[in-house]
Amino acid sequence: MDVPFSIGDREFTQADINLIRITVKEFFHVSREEIAATICENLPWKAPNGRLKMEACRKLLLELEQKGVITLPPLQKNKVRQVGGERLGTVIQTRLKAKLQEVAPVTIDPVTPLERADWNATMAAYHPLGYLRAIGAQQRYWIRVKGVRGREIVGAMLFGAAAKAVAARDKWIGWTAEERRRYRPRIVNNNRFLILPEVHIPHLASHSLSLVARRIRADWRERYGYEPVLLETFVEPEYQGTCYRAANWIKIGETAGRGRQDAFKQYAVTVKTIWVYPLVRDWRRRLVEPFPEPVEETLDEGGE
Repeated sequence: MDVPFSIGDREFTQADINLIRITVKEFFHVSREEIAATICENLPWKAPNGRLKMEACRKLLLELEQKGVITLPPLQKNKVRQVGGERLGTVIQTRLKAKLQEVAPVTIDPVTPLERADWNATMAAYHPLGYLRAIGAQQRYWIRVKGVRGREIVGAMLFGAAAKAVAARDKWIGWTAEERRRYRPRIVNNNRFLILPEVHIPHLASHSLSLVARRIRADWRERYGYEPVLLETFVEPEYQGTCYRAANWIKIGETAGRGRQDAFKQYAVTVKTIWVYPLVRDWRRRLVEPFPEPVEETLDEGGE
């Protein structure tokens, strides 16, 4: 492998590659996630906010394995684990390189109760922010395409409750504090979006965002008895939000750099860009419509 090379603003030398090779060999008995975390700590390889560059490290490890530099331990399958009280099942593995038209149709499929543990495990293994149990209203999806073995999973999404208060978003909407308190459930947050690391299909991400926007209102109505009218998401500073832009989401500003629960403004976190997507033309009017009678959701935890 040609060295030195750069990933972002980090240059990798032969000494770095040797350290990675030794670490993988010595820690072969642990999970790939633990190996990546150890490498990030030892290099060190961190974002300006101190967060380990886990996603970039995972991709580098896969590339080094493909080039024969290292041999990674097998992904841990069928091992029952838990995160945030939820069972983790089998990590989905799909390796696919194709053009979008070659794998059409792409579908966005709600995760069934029997698939939920596998969704949890896959998101926990691959997403740079990991996965903790979602609280409140939520909807999980798989992204599937036509593969050589039939329909194959190539990604996953999670939509959940909107952030309680975001100054730039609330100013853009133009609602009062009382309107925000009453009608915030009509905004749904795309808080996890994952394309599997060994899936390379140009435009898949933006196409998937467009597809989910067409069905999430009906899915939410079936599950909770009302329809959302606006989607939101927060993009980490190391990303440009390219797929959201391509799917016609609107960039409306930045977060204030505090956590969702930081009511006293004491704890600084990463400033993120805010993107929104109106689901209906008259979304401002629909946003403040009275809610229908609440629907009690049927539990679909599948015994978790």
